[in-house]
Amino acid sequence: MARILLLAAALASISVANLLLLGKSHELVEMDETKYQLIGFPQSALNETEVEIRFTCETEMPFEFDVQFVLRSSPCDREFFDARSNARVRDRLQFYFENENEIPREYHYETMVFYKSEIVRFNCRDLGSNPFVEAKGGPMILKNVTTSKNARRKRAPPLGLNGQSIDGGAKMSLSSWHPVQKVPVDAIYFLVIKVTTASTDDHKRENLTVTVEWRQPHGYLSAIDYPLHRFYFLMCIFYAVLAGVWLYMSIRYYRDILRVQYWIGVVIIFGMVEKAVFYSEYQGMNQTGESTDGLIQLAEIVSCAKRTMARVLIIIVSVGYGVVKPRLGETLSKVSIVGVIYFTFCAIEGLARVSKNHVEAAKQKQFAALPLVIVEMSIFYWIFTSLVGTMRTLKLRRNEVKLTVYRHFMNTLIFAVVGSVIFMVWSLYEHIFPICLQDWKELWIDTAFWHILFCTILVAIMILWRPSANNQRYAFTPLLDDSEDEMDDEIFNNSQVAGFEAISLRNTEGMVEQRNQRENAVKEAKLQADLKWIEDNIPTSLTDHLLMDEEEDRDARELEMNKML
Repeated sequence: MARILLLAAALASISVANLLLLGKSHELVEMDETKYQLIGFPQSALNETEVEIRFTCETEMPFEFDVQFVLRSSPCDREFFDARSNARVRDRLQFYFENENEIPREYHYETMVFYKSEIVRFNCRDLGSNPFVEAKGGPMILKNVTTSKNARRKRAPPLGLNGQSIDGGAKMSLSSWHPVQKVPVDAIYFLVIKVTTASTDDHKRENLTVTVEWRQPHGYLSAIDYPLHRFYFLMCIFYAVLAGVWLYMSIRYYRDILRVQYWIGVVIIFGMVEKAVFYSEYQGMNQTGESTDGLIQLAEIVSCAKRTMARVLIIIVSVGYGVVKPRLGETLSKVSIVGVIYFTFCAIEGLARVSKNHVEAAKQKQFAALPLVIVEMSIFYWIFTSLVGTMRTLKLRRNEVKLTVYRHFMNTLIFAVVGSVIFMVWSLYEHIFPICLQDWKELWIDTAFWHILFCTILVAIMILWRPSANNQRYAFTPLLDDSEDEMDDEIFNNSQVAGFEAISLRNTEGMVEQRNQRENAVKEAKLQADLKWIEDNIPTSLTDHLLMDEEEDRDARELEMNKML
């Protein structure tokens, strides 16, 4: 596991190591009488790219120095970029300056284009800020190269040029632009400048500023970076369309908006701002050749904020916020802590990557990249475990509508993970492991892929949780509440008890009413029976009463007389 983390961290740092090369570079050189200085300027350049060299003295003292430069090409992307970060950088620069037909042992290719200038003397008193101009400039020359006798490796194909002399030399003009050379082919170039002290008087120390400009057919951006300029422009349009569609849907169904849909809108806004800032930085670099102070750092901070919000969105969707849970509860504090940690390491890694290009910066990148990968893996584990738990709950409660949505979301994440693994393996095999990468024009894909993958997941979430008239099908209902929300459980239970009591009270009132009706019916029947008996047995007039008495008396007397006889 540790090796996998280290490998992923290395991929994250190496994949962007060659990006954002300045088209206009400045180097301060401290000169004295005892030594000469070698300065190297690597650049990926397209055919017809022009190179200009200017020198500026710190003072106007009569300090003289000699300048000579070498410009050579390579089909390998790392050869010249690694030369500047090599521990023995001076020895490597010396090798490239003096050896016209040899290349280092670890690289194997057959041909290169090469040019070595004349020695030109400058005087700081008359210099000001003047370009390097040769009396007899010439084009670059195609040369066959040899390597040391090591095991044979895959060779780069020879350059598609015929003859030894290449028509690409810079032509003198009366304008302020004075290129020293025009490159003839698409390749990685290394400009090595040798500055030697020539003063013989007392003033033998001076600080020089060397400025090198690479003006390509499209502007100042390098051949590796220029595809990203167009990519970020297209991404700005794409995010603007997403924001417009989401705003329209939200306004149309504003009465039924879910809380999770607000988070989706925030992520879209952060993504649109991120792409706009990156495009502004690349556009400025393409026009001026220099980076705007603080703009690339701002772009990295905005990018980290967007990535943090995106991960928080996926976490809260996975735990069922707004769908099976009305509130996050204790999960909210955990999500906040993870978001702060991720944003911190992401910002450290991003700022270290774009701010410096030295050995110390490389250590800072690795220090921040490894914890960032660990946090990423922890977040992914949390997402998938929460998603599985939410789907299990929905399945047990037989909520097929929400379960279908979460199944599609799970399939999207699985597709993203599988695609990421396949791309990382391909990138390692094609871009990282090869010592001599010939397809260096494809390096921009290492950056663009992750933006495209993020947009794919975001669009899937937008489709699954889009605002509609049927939003309430996916909203939280008390029957699907989770035991974590104790307050909601108590409210729900109290409402159930109140309902049962109301039903019982209604049932009791009905039983009492029925019993009263039965009692009244019994009393009514008894009264009717008494009235009937009275009607049958009690005389209705006084005459009847008197007659009844006389008959009773007569019968009584006859009975007594019979007894006496």
